[in-house]
Amino acid sequence: MHKTIFTFLVISIHVISCAPARFVKPLDDNQQAINLSVGGPVIDYSDVSIPMPFLTATYGYGFDSTMTGFGSLNITSLLYGNIQVEFGVTKQLLKQKGLFPGLSFNPVANIIYRNKDAVKIYPQLDVNAFWDFNQNRNFVYIGFSNWFELSGKKAHDQEQEKHWLISPMIGQTFVRKKWNYNIELKLITPGIQNNNSPVEYKSPFGNNGALGIYFGCTRKF
Repeated sequence: MHKTIFTFLVISIHVISCAPARFVKPLDDNQQAINLSVGGPVIDYSDVSIPMPFLTATYGYGFDSTMTGFGSLNITSLLYGNIQVEFGVTKQLLKQKGLFPGLSFNPVANIIYRNKDAVKIYPQLDVNAFWDFNQNRNFVYIGFSNWFELSGKKAHDQEQEKHWLISPMIGQTFVRKKWNYNIELKLITPGIQNNNSPVEYKSPFGNNGALGIYFGCTRKF
């Protein structure tokens, strides 16, 4: 059981982006927030299709009304001996004007550490468009998460063929005074084959990529 779960973790952490978008919209000036999110790529497990239960904790701080810094820790990964952290910022480029969406981007450094011989760094750049509605109490967003593989080799000294991994996403955030609630769907790396994996990913593209489902809640203070 533990070996199977550990295999799931290694595959998802080292092959595909397994986290939802962090802060699509920046926090207010000097505002802080703590987020917990759960979810991941959907797999067949004991004849049931479920998202992997990756649990991630994130802290964010609003440097000003257009820029938020954040750091994340993958708790599920930590339980199995892998330290996976993210450090990044959200920068809003444009405000929403009518039907034209607000725009933001997120440069992120993903660091994965198991021991001195197993360290990986993945640069990431997310680009997001968002629309407020219901008197700014909710917003929907679409975006593209871009991961970049710096290594020239994969496991077992195989040639690394893909260095740019793209994952489209769509989500909705329900905004309240102190709490936000979020749901996101992500098409994880639809350009990467998934049929060489010991687990069966569920994907609208058959043997390519995976469907990711994520739920999150954020406490603002």
